[in-house]
Amino acid sequence: SIPAFFDGAELLPVEGFWNNALIYSPLRIITAGPEAVWLFFALSGFVLVRSAARPGYRWDAYYPSRIIRLYLPVIGSVLVTAMVFWLIPHVSSPEFHRMVIGLPTTYTVESALEDATLLTGTSIANVPLWSLQWEVLFSLLLPVAVLLARRFPWICASLGLIASIASVWTGSMFLLYMPMFLIGAVLGYHWERIAERFTGLRSTTFGGNVAWASLFVLAVCLITASYTFDFVIDRESYWSTNLFASLFTVSKLTGIVLLLLVVMLWTPLRSLLQLKPFVALGKISFSLYLTHGPIVIGMLFLLGPGKRTTIVQIVLSLAVAV
Repeated sequence: SIPAFFDGAELLPVEGFWNNALIYSPLRIITAGPEAVWLFFALSGFVLVRSAARPGYRWDAYYPSRIIRLYLPVIGSVLVTAMVFWLIPHVSSPEFHRMVIGLPTTYTVESALEDATLLTGTSIANVPLWSLQWEVLFSLLLPVAVLLARRFPWICASLGLIASIASVWTGSMFLLYMPMFLIGAVLGYHWERIAERFTGLRSTTFGGNVAWASLFVLAVCLITASYTFDFVIDRESYWSTNLFASLFTVSKLTGIVLLLLVVMLWTPLRSLLQLKPFVALGKISFSLYLTHGPIVIGMLFLLGPGKRTTIVQIVLSLAVAV
């Protein structure tokens, strides 16, 4: 509901020191939506393959349980979306940002079925659902991912980066998103060996903590590098070129992998994220992701833009997710 963040999503100039700091600096990590989805994809690959690599894993039970795990929440999300559209008239107003004015004002049965099946794309009535398409596709290909991660880890990681770069030049979303799952799969399958490489960085020493903290800062800077450069250098001078877009794609993927390593191996940070408030947020995170979109937009249409609306959006989204 805050116009600066809508403009920031389009990499447009914004006013105010804190708005610029939150959008065009490493602090962007707090609101980096696309990069959070990339992290989600890599983490999915990590978790699914790590589970599947365990001895005695039951492949006969995998597909039924995975379908239920993905599609039941999606159907719930579709019902929430339909309810919000039914209860709140989505009538555009000149005071709305152009990104909001471009959103649908009705939620048809066809759109609901499209969102619920995820087979032919999704509507933009509940924007986050687009990512579940790729989650379903990777879930179907999990046996292939396990085989590739086990036998060809370095090739998978290298080809993953190459494919991500190729996606910039070809516009292929498959080449952009599937490698993220595959890179996570390699991390998951070979996690013990990877973790052993970092045993020298002990969190019990001052030097070890400084090293881990530096790696954390580096990961954040790599993930947000494109936004920082956008503030320092005129956007038109670099962002429209495939060369820089490729560079920042690799930068973000490298930062995401590094961030996963730091979070799981740096003891103080891992202990912090194991506190009850963070665990509670983790438990509702999937529901929050699937339902916050229609709630945020619905409240915007109901209450109009402003900081009060933002507070209501946050509180209501958390309540529904719980």
